Amino acid sequence: MSYLTRDHVLKACTRLQEFYYSLNNLYNLFEIDLESNRGRRNILMSEPMERFLADELNKTHSAAISDGRTGKADIVIKLENEEEIELECKLTSPHLSSGSISFQTDFETLEKKGSLDYIYIVANEDFTGFCVIHFQGLTIDDFRSISPGARGKVQMYKH
Repeated sequence: MSYLTRDHVLKACTRLQEFYYSLNNLYNLFEIDLESNRGRRNILMSEPMERFLADELNKTHSAAISDGRTGKADIVIKLENEEEIELECKLTSPHLSSGSISFQTDFETLEKKGSLDYIYIVANEDFTGFCVIHFQGLTIDDFRSISPGARGKVQMYKH
């Protein structure tokens, strides 16, 4: 049985949606279009996503800590059997021009850890729909090599 349930994700996404609407209203108040740059929008929404997911995991596990600082896991979950699991959280959206979705990670982090669990939350343009994909035990072999100009990010093989 997975440590992450549909209920955890649904409740976290509901809170994420509420946060997005509040942030979007604030941006509109200052006549700034939050949707003009999805990458920036997703950066702003990433910390709340990690926090809300950790809050939900805390309801059913010994502890779930959302840190996300450089060098730290996004979420560390302490299970009832004292096992600790690191969960990397990624928020992404379809690219405006192509509609493609990329699942990326930081090469150096994955190389250092060897194996990590990931949750990718794909949000549509106005945060009314989500697709959540949870991977357990991904390794560097699941991702492409670093390409020039990628700033240390690698994309997952989709096959």
